[in-house]
Amino acid sequence: MYKVLPLVILQCLLLTAGQVFLKFALMRMAPFGWNRTFWSSVFLNWQFAACGLCFLVASLLWMYIVKAFPFSVAYPMISMSFVVGMIAAVVFFHEQVSWTKWAGVLLIIAGCLLIAGPAQAQDAKAARQHIVEAAQRMKTMQCDFVQTKHTKLLADASVSKGRLSYRQPDWLCWEYTSPTVHTFKIDGEKVLMSDNRRTREVDIRRNRMYREMARLMTNIMSGQSLVGDQDFQVTLAAADEKKTEWVATLVPRRKEVRRMYASIILRVTPAQWIVRQVELVEPKGDRTVIELSNIKIEKLKN
Repeated sequence: MYKVLPLVILQCLLLTAGQVFLKFALMRMAPFGWNRTFWSSVFLNWQFAACGLCFLVASLLWMYIVKAFPFSVAYPMISMSFVVGMIAAVVFFHEQVSWTKWAGVLLIIAGCLLIAGPAQAQDAKAARQHIVEAAQRMKTMQCDFVQTKHTKLLADASVSKGRLSYRQPDWLCWEYTSPTVHTFKIDGEKVLMSDNRRTREVDIRRNRMYREMARLMTNIMSGQSLVGDQDFQVTLAAADEKKTEWVATLVPRRKEVRRMYASIILRVTPAQWIVRQVELVEPKGDRTVIELSNIKIEKLKN
């Protein structure tokens, strides 16, 4: 949740800039009167226009912050504007600020860090543990999938459909049924690819690309990819304020995986704590989104 801080700081900078422009505009404004001098100082004062522009952009950014982050986190962050305002008073208006006021500024910053961080970090840690435990308890899983490939070269996305089956610890089968029929199966140290004409078998011990692909797919299904060890840098965050969905962003550490994918995004719902959507983002920007549905799970017996 610390990612809210850069947005809040930018919004506070815009608000403070608007207030600074407003003060400069008022300082230049002529004394009130129903005369041309006064109204010229109002309508021909560019600081007023700059003030309005800053407030407009700050309001639009604030709308995004309120929509994207929990209100209990976003709203207290407004206090950061007091910090920026204090600095602006010294820099632009050469005001004297006592040490007690600077102590108050430090307390505000500390409070914002506490609000933005620890509670959400604990929630994310608990969610990650639920996901990993649910994956490790899963003996088998069967589901339907819709795979959508988005490429920069083609205006229309290509869509494939099929059936996915998984069995602990390292058996995984993708059966494509539309628009063509073919199968991609991982069985221990073998990868089997078949269509209507032939079947090809690859020993992953001798093929680095298929070995990394098999490792990646089975680790996603087993939950091992969320541990965030030497394979991935993992970020987990709630997708909305009610935490109806969690989004895990996996950035590969291994060079072999980075050649295939720049990032992998997993979407998980708390109902069963299992992955329901996988998004594979390639280094050149192409991406593949896999939606899982009709999920049936057999759990391991205690």
